[in-house]
Amino acid sequence: MISLSCISHSFAGKELFRNLEWSIKKGRKYGLVGPNGSGKTTLLEIIMGLMESEKGQASVPSALTVGYLPQIMDLGTGDLTVLSAARAGDRGEGGDGSEKPVHEAEKILFGLGFTGEQLSQKVSSLSGGWKMRVELARILLLEPRVLLLDEPTNHLDIKSIEWLEGYLGNYRGTVVLVSHDKYLLDRMVDTIAELEGGLIREFRGDYSSYLERKEQIAAVAEATAKNQERKLRAQRRFIERFRYKASKARQVQSRIKMLEKMEPEAPSPETRRTLEFDFPAPERAGRVVYEISDFSKEYETPGGTRNVVFRNSPALRVERGDRIAVTGKNGEGKTTLCKMVAGEEGFSGQSRLGHNVTLGYYAQNQDEMLNPQNTVYEEFIGAYPLFSQTEARTLLGSFLFGASDITKKVSVLSGGEKSRLSLLKILVSRSNFLVLDEPTNHLDMASREVLRRALEEYLGTFLLISHDRYFIDSLVNRIWSVEGGGVETFIGNYSEFLEKKARDSDDKQMPAEMQNEEPRKKTVKALEAERRNRLYRELREKGIENMENWTLLSKKQMENALLDLESRISESETEKEEIERFLANPETSPQGTDWEEKTRHLGELEAKLSALYGRWDEVSEHVRKNFS
Repeated sequence: MISLSCISHSFAGKELFRNLEWSIKKGRKYGLVGPNGSGKTTLLEIIMGLMESEKGQASVPSALTVGYLPQIMDLGTGDLTVLSAARAGDRGEGGDGSEKPVHEAEKILFGLGFTGEQLSQKVSSLSGGWKMRVELARILLLEPRVLLLDEPTNHLDIKSIEWLEGYLGNYRGTVVLVSHDKYLLDRMVDTIAELEGGLIREFRGDYSSYLERKEQIAAVAEATAKNQERKLRAQRRFIERFRYKASKARQVQSRIKMLEKMEPEAPSPETRRTLEFDFPAPERAGRVVYEISDFSKEYETPGGTRNVVFRNSPALRVERGDRIAVTGKNGEGKTTLCKMVAGEEGFSGQSRLGHNVTLGYYAQNQDEMLNPQNTVYEEFIGAYPLFSQTEARTLLGSFLFGASDITKKVSVLSGGEKSRLSLLKILVSRSNFLVLDEPTNHLDMASREVLRRALEEYLGTFLLISHDRYFIDSLVNRIWSVEGGGVETFIGNYSEFLEKKARDSDDKQMPAEMQNEEPRKKTVKALEAERRNRLYRELREKGIENMENWTLLSKKQMENALLDLESRISESETEKEEIERFLANPETSPQGTDWEEKTRHLGELEAKLSALYGRWDEVSEHVRKNFS
């Protein structure tokens, strides 16, 4: 189908591609992934002929229909309504301009979150995010043989993302998707195309299997390098020990020649950057962190009508240790609610912060608060002058700002870099109650993982909005669902909330005679028990070192898991010592089958012990801080 041959290209002095080769195969659903700045958008533009590469060729058959959704574009829809713009067909060169059936257009527009009233609105009156939804609907209606989608979920709410996930999963054509949504990549794609170091590498499977494969490759490379170095050390020890012993002269000379031929294994070019710092511990807040009475909120639109956001919504309470995700469709009032909690928006009703509570607020436009003339280091140290230079550099480094990055002016930072800097400033502020509105916007996978781990270790309380389902699912223990002028509360993570919604929906569809007279809602106690049981099954099946949501385990479960970890660490250490004694024996031949097998197994044991010790440290510290 589409093939890229010997593509080389640079941007602003940085080499993006180096003799890149890639063939996009018919019927595949690709997730195109890579760090911010690796050239994913540029690669799609080269495929579409919107940019010419410095070297190489992109071959796209003339008869092939390709639908392309860029991150930013001028729709040029004039005075068309939403429905008319979506049905406009192919407006490009060679398009027939024919309109698509109304019912097909409505089905897609409703799936992307439009209401019936919005279909007659002029596209020119919409915000940029809603205009992009119109363009996405138009492209999907064309049903091209190839879809190239560059961050299509950036302006979608969770419900619309879930609809798009199902639509693309059933799409019969080829899809190339650039996205930072782990759940979307896991559930939709069958191939990961990794763009890194100027080259494309393909991995068959979803995003989770890709991550596992990457970990295996890195572990093997690390183990191979260690084994090679171990062999070198063993050869040198043998030579030094028997250099002047006549009976070993032949063996010594043989090993000297072998040593000359051996070269240290080159380290892997990949650098895995992870979060490795402790939060400045915030002061302990009172049991009640925040509460708001029955409340209402409305405002006047430019047209003079009143827009009711909340109408006599029941009172809400945030308690110490709550980790709350605010969910709901775009336009239902999620950001408004966060602003109300943060004291940035007035409303009808009463609210108060609890005893000893300090609030930190991250707004969607938080990046605008940065001074563009400062360097990264100056911006951070200006807010926290009591940090030493070493402490400041360490904290910046933990949020992926290397030595060369901290001297950059804020004005030249990407959107993701500005977000990271703004988030770091808030996360080290010692606030014990954080309100975070879309903190994952503009962040790539690595940056989202940094933030996720930071919040996982955070000892305070937080309330957040995010459209990244994996992000909120792994962090929160409560849901505030904003819908229809009110807020529904739920104890549990996002997956459990969806399960409850599905059960409630099934119950509503049951015949009246089959429904119980009493409400079919489970009690909070039953839901908590169900959650604990699910976590316990996961603990037994995976081991705590392989769990991402282990912080939701009970104290007893964690203590038992620690005992199990200690037992397995002891067994692995004993096995490791036996292998090391074998390898250190000067009579052992490094060319034997046993040597190769033992060195390979030793590398695996060291990687295993590293994971076990790392998780033991994390769990021990968590138990000490939260349950002592």
